[in-house]
Amino acid sequence: MEKCFEGKTALVVGGSGGIGAELSLALAQEGAKLVIHGGHKSEKFDLLAKKIENLSGKKPEMLVHNLLESDFSSLERSELLDAAKNCDILCVCFGPFVQKSLHEIALCDWKNAALFDYALPGVLVSEALPGMMAKKWGRILLFGGTGTSFREEFSTNAAYAGAKSGLNVLTASVAAFYAEYGITCNLICPGFTETEYLSERLKSELSKKMPMETMIKSSSIVEIALFLLKNADINGATLRSDRGWSTLKAPLK
Repeated sequence: MEKCFEGKTALVVGGSGGIGAELSLALAQEGAKLVIHGGHKSEKFDLLAKKIENLSGKKPEMLVHNLLESDFSSLERSELLDAAKNCDILCVCFGPFVQKSLHEIALCDWKNAALFDYALPGVLVSEALPGMMAKKWGRILLFGGTGTSFREEFSTNAAYAGAKSGLNVLTASVAAFYAEYGITCNLICPGFTETEYLSERLKSELSKKMPMETMIKSSSIVEIALFLLKNADINGATLRSDRGWSTLKAPLK
């Protein structure tokens, strides 16, 4: 069976767990050579590398860079930027969540949201574009947050949502001005998604907020991600994958 991404190199930022890890496995299955970023060395990260090598026969490159505990300017000297320059497929799954009322959000919260939820994807896109332009081919996939596909009011996560909403502009701008180079850029805004990072209490709380009162499976998000990465005709799209979730949800009478 033909593999869609044979001969392509995919960089997955935030790929050590959750949606990023499942996406890494799926890309490997489609023939891509993987470069996976994670914040820490761990047995889980090592196990992911072994799974990918067993699945594809290709040993992935594992990059460890704790972005939140390092100065943002350290990116200039990091392997992460080098990987972005050389990738054919860029997937940015990383982005710290901030949930506080506006009057409680501290300076460090604003800084992290602005730098890592918006500026980091932007920097990686800027680094990746020249190489993709030279090859006349590229795929960029970004991840927003729940409810960040449009202007919305948030009582407890305005900093995070504001930064993630900015990715709509980045996505549309890449699509508009780089499509002629065979480059696509799309954005997924998932609903509340079940991953190993959530406690059972939080899973229960978030499930109740979702239509059908169940969380979305990360495998479902990965299916959508692959669909967008494979289809050259979808470019500049912001795709909600949240079952119609709304902050204004009220029971039908």
